[in-house]
Amino acid sequence: MIPLISALAVLITVAAAEWLHTRRIRIAQRLAFGTSGARPWTRFVPLLRSLSLAAFTWGLATLIQLQTTANDPAKDTKNDTATRLVFIADLSPSMYLQDAGPDGALTRHDRMRDVTEGILQRVSGNLRFGVIGFYTESIPVVMEARDPELVRNVFNGLPLSYAMPVGKTDLGKAVNEALEHVAAFPPNSTRLVIFTDGDSVSLVPIQKRPQSVKEVLVLGLGNPTKGTYIDSHQSRQEGDTLQRLATALGGIYEDVNTKHLATTALGDLVVPLAPLQKGLSLAQLAILAMVLGAFINAAIPLAQEYLGSTWRPVAVTRSSAESSPIIERKLPA
Repeated sequence: MIPLISALAVLITVAAAEWLHTRRIRIAQRLAFGTSGARPWTRFVPLLRSLSLAAFTWGLATLIQLQTTANDPAKDTKNDTATRLVFIADLSPSMYLQDAGPDGALTRHDRMRDVTEGILQRVSGNLRFGVIGFYTESIPVVMEARDPELVRNVFNGLPLSYAMPVGKTDLGKAVNEALEHVAAFPPNSTRLVIFTDGDSVSLVPIQKRPQSVKEVLVLGLGNPTKGTYIDSHQSRQEGDTLQRLATALGGIYEDVNTKHLATTALGDLVVPLAPLQKGLSLAQLAILAMVLGAFINAAIPLAQEYLGSTWRPVAVTRSSAESSPIIERKLPA
């Protein structure tokens, strides 16, 4: 109602001002526009100006109201109703071995980035994102983020491994620490996506997943059949280790070294797109009203100047005055 009331107030105010202005200039219209007067279309100028300013006011008030409603904390979705999508990323040196991708030309880390991008492009809804990196220990990098670009930034070459002590990768310890980081979230609000090649020391007993975790996906990277030499051993995707990890967490293990994660595995994180809206939205109508209102109001003075009357004043120069005939008037004797 506020936009309509504002537009109505402007319409009445401008109409009253135009009516008063018309009364005041009526007596001098022949001096301003010549003996022919103003052209007939100028009678509609008060109406056009009133309507254009009212339309501009309605559009502006509508946009302000929409923006205020969108930023209203009282109407914002609470964090306890949001879904947390937390990526747990293996950042150990073995993740930089080149044996991933359909043709084996990518490093495992690059493949992890590509799979993450494929997930981010398909999920939507009321989401909060998180990234936990692990090597010899787990470090929360991003938590409770609304913008997926923060997740992309972490996987796009952020050197987090330098922030961790050098040593052997302990997958079991890292996962247990990651579970502690998400334990405080609301029940059944968190989905964990674990990226790793499974190259680790012996897997320690995995803690029971907290009530906050609803689903766990363990995604394997690296060639599962052919190993690459690093740190005195052959490193490959340890499918058996990853399956045991998924079983301990009550989750699912999938090999994503050469193929992306299936959309069905993402479940209700994939929200179908709303059907295309027919016609203009309220915000688009408001912008259109502002543009048309401003254009009409700005064009009225120009139209009045060049199209408002057929009479044109002519400046009389000295030469033209001298060449004009002089009419003599005889005075009575």
